[in-house]
Amino acid sequence: MHDEKPERSSNNLMEQSTPALSVERVDPSEFNTVARILAMAYTNDPIHIWAMPNAATRLNDSTVFFKLYLRWMRPDNRDVFATSDRSSVVVTSLVRKGESAYPDGVRHLPPMIRNLSRVNDYFQWIETFRPNVDHRHSEFVGSLPNASRPTGFFLLRNVFNMFDREGLPIWTWSSNPINLPMYRRLGYQIGDELRRDPFTPPVHILWRPPMPLTDEGRSQ
Repeated sequence: MHDEKPERSSNNLMEQSTPALSVERVDPSEFNTVARILAMAYTNDPIHIWAMPNAATRLNDSTVFFKLYLRWMRPDNRDVFATSDRSSVVVTSLVRKGESAYPDGVRHLPPMIRNLSRVNDYFQWIETFRPNVDHRHSEFVGSLPNASRPTGFFLLRNVFNMFDREGLPIWTWSSNPINLPMYRRLGYQIGDELRRDPFTPPVHILWRPPMPLTDEGRSQ
């Protein structure tokens, strides 16, 4: 991972006061790189530990999962963003009223993923909490272990600023309580902890209404 020099997207969306770091839209040609970053970021995530209990193979299994997910699950309806140094990535999608982010998606996946029926059932349970309004879904966000800690916050703040210009709320969920303070700083309303059963990880449903913009077009 660290020896690879991934391609860089030319679509630079936002230049910040620190010229060394910006936010870019990621081209599908970089999805393998995105999958590896997410796999490294989610190694210790409660859901990934539950779904992939073999610690020795979890990183590889997670990488395969994210590669397949990015290429099979509604790829035409997805926007992926990354910091220019490729240390943090976020996968987002636009969900219209009455839609699901995963409509019949599992039946299109290869058998290896379809056989993870308990994971699919778990995701479908979480889907029951999705609001029935137009919104952006922040699906996955992750940073490399050696990334500067504010890098993920920097990425999300800039991407969410774009969504605020659209006037759309953002919905997501988190199984890792350590991330909740960051989400609060980004304007999310944190729901109660929800648990499907005694065997699956609990989650918090997160909702972020669109933020007002400054005269310069940035979120307040």
